[in-house]
Amino acid sequence: MYEATLDAMDVTYTRLIQHGDIIKHHIMGGIPWQEALDQTAYPQNIEDDLNGKINRTPNSTVVFLAIDSLNTERNFLTPNWNAQGDNQPLTGDWLNRSWNSPEVITAYINFASDLIDRFQPRYFEYGTEFTELIINDPAAYPDYVEFAQAVYTQLKASYPNLELMTSVALKSPGSTEMQQIAAQIVQVLPYTDVLGISVYPYAFYEHADRGDPANMPGNWLSQVSQFSQGKPLAISETGWIAEDLQIVFPQFTYAESSNVTKQNSFASMLLTAANSMNMKLVIWWTVTDFDTLWNNELGQDPVAKIWKDIGLYNQDQIARAGLHTWDEWLSRQVYQN
Repeated sequence: MYEATLDAMDVTYTRLIQHGDIIKHHIMGGIPWQEALDQTAYPQNIEDDLNGKINRTPNSTVVFLAIDSLNTERNFLTPNWNAQGDNQPLTGDWLNRSWNSPEVITAYINFASDLIDRFQPRYFEYGTEFTELIINDPAAYPDYVEFAQAVYTQLKASYPNLELMTSVALKSPGSTEMQQIAAQIVQVLPYTDVLGISVYPYAFYEHADRGDPANMPGNWLSQVSQFSQGKPLAISETGWIAEDLQIVFPQFTYAESSNVTKQNSFASMLLTAANSMNMKLVIWWTVTDFDTLWNNELGQDPVAKIWKDIGLYNQDQIARAGLHTWDEWLSRQVYQN
């Protein structure tokens, strides 16, 4: 959403329905770990959040449900979701549990199963950007492989027709990070029906002048075919800045120049490439620039600023050229799922 209001939520869902044939519900603020483990009632704020999403999703719309198993830093368990809100610190025994802990596996499967029953998705992603763990904490990665095996096996037995997904966060082709990912991702691919792709080249690639998509390496997307072992592919999240971006971190300053035309060029390149690679789906995140949310609830978080201006609508609720490109491709009905 572009601001923390019910009106903004309603507008967002209206735009998703008008400009797409799939809605991705991404639960990225944590899991009610203890309630999920004990299979007891969730706090009312969680029920309200879930019901709000479900009630705004038409029955005819394809649903893509994702529940993060990693935190936003992609180096530990996703946090707690409780009566105080989402992204709450883990406490007690949960601090000492890893992905292969029986309690973690059971709680995650219980929560996932409950939400799968509620949302009735066609796609379910349990391993969003799990490849970041290969880079951030390789020692913990074997625990995650055990988690993936258990989650996939049990959910597949319960929901044999559900397409279970993990996703890779792409980096510069040929980089040390991509070499590490290519070497280790094979351990989780057996527990993946569809491999999702998270790709934001303007932020996480290393070529010069990253704000201009014309400068991307030729294999910016096709590199995934080198290690995906023939798995069906999907763009699980992507986007491009339509304004200049400058972020000051304690360690460095990041600055890239972009505009509406460059964003539109990326949208065209993205959809052309996804079509040629027979992608199952494409998710653009986000619909509308979230300047208001960033200035207020997000406290001008420098990390969130990376995505603040990638909407196909700007902060003044005016459609950008990329939206017209998106709609033109959508009208072709080229994606057959």
